[in-house]
Amino acid sequence: MTNSNQIHTLKTLAKRYARANRLTQHQALDLVAKQLGFSHWVALKGASKSNWLPSSEELAKIESLVGNSFPTYQIREVDPNAMNLPFEDMEYEEGKIGGHTFRLMEALDDVYMSGEGWNIHVPEAPNAVPVVEIAENSSDSNPIHNTKFLQEALRIANKRAQQIRARIATDWPRRSTKPDAEGNVRHPLRDELSNQWFCLHCNGAITGPQIAENLWHCPGCGASPLDIFDTAFWLGENDERPRPVTVSKIDQIKEPEVKTVDTSLKLELNEANISLLIRSALIEDATNASERLGAILAEITVDDGNDAEVAFDEDLWPADKEPVQALAVAELLGVELHQAMMWRPVPFAWPGLGEYTSSTLEYTQMMLDAYARQGSKQNTK
Repeated sequence: MTNSNQIHTLKTLAKRYARANRLTQHQALDLVAKQLGFSHWVALKGASKSNWLPSSEELAKIESLVGNSFPTYQIREVDPNAMNLPFEDMEYEEGKIGGHTFRLMEALDDVYMSGEGWNIHVPEAPNAVPVVEIAENSSDSNPIHNTKFLQEALRIANKRAQQIRARIATDWPRRSTKPDAEGNVRHPLRDELSNQWFCLHCNGAITGPQIAENLWHCPGCGASPLDIFDTAFWLGENDERPRPVTVSKIDQIKEPEVKTVDTSLKLELNEANISLLIRSALIEDATNASERLGAILAEITVDDGNDAEVAFDEDLWPADKEPVQALAVAELLGVELHQAMMWRPVPFAWPGLGEYTSSTLEYTQMMLDAYARQGSKQNTK
């Protein structure tokens, strides 16, 4: 490799580092030079003219520096026995801190790290505060209670978050992450250029440098780039004007928000779940195809007190038939179940045909035959 080729390689690596870390080109060049023992890039260039060349080890050092700005994935199979977020089927990395296994994954550009009895969530926005969740009933041996363990876990999770942000910054237009001399930045998702931006979510006013530094998340409320616009078009004449958003320094180490969470599984008795269980029981109560259709089409409503009413179609469900299984399920759930009859157009003619069979296949054939006969009769007129 010639002298010029090696210097070109260093400049290319510096450019990638600048994009990933939202630095100016000269800052990245100086950083690369300092990694190689020079005071700044000009000094490195001067040495190169005197036949100095970076060794293969020094080039590898700079490549490693740049490579650490981007996430890499090494997926391994693992038998999880942790607090574990609901992403069992998603890709993750496995590692250990002091003998304690953890899982690390990315979802929608947020970072999640979990172990037995604990979880860490680092949002995409650079100014967001990490959240540490500790299982309510976790034992004293839960490693997350150890300050050193927590600090190391946060370091790993934050490093992955920085890599994700670097990838995002690299994918976006350069002007979206580096304001010009007037503070103008370009929205990464829309063709808008401005030095003043507004948050649809909190009605905050944000400068170009502020929004670029926080990767287009509102520094005030954390709203996504989709909620950031160059005009507050949603405000009327009498609405309160947007207020400037105050921003803490992005690079400050943020103390995590620690929460104790109840991870025990609970049955949520809402309208959807109650209706689902009652309808399933109604299908068990059905003894023929017609009643089964009646169970499927029955209107089930649940009030605020979780009492329910089932309205059967009078053509599909016998008026004197008790839904024994449905009543038993309701009693088990502590729900009072009321019954009613109603009339409405049914999907097929001759609903009574279904009373002669419990087979949907046989009922369908009977119905098709009846429709065919009706059609034949009409054609003779």
